[in-house]
Amino acid sequence: MQTITISASRASAFSLSEMEMLVGSAIVIGVLAWLVLSRMRRDRHEPQV
Repeated sequence: MQTITISASRASAFSLSEMEMLVGSAIVIGVLAWLVLSRMRRDRHEPQV
């Protein structure tokens, strides 16, 4: 009887390029959200003319 060993070819769920894309997208979304929130906060605090 032979013993069959199955090894995973990929160590993680995502490849390096996919991880880079996910991290890059998360950073861009975070920066855009921060800009929008800061602009909304600034517009709300400005006195009405």
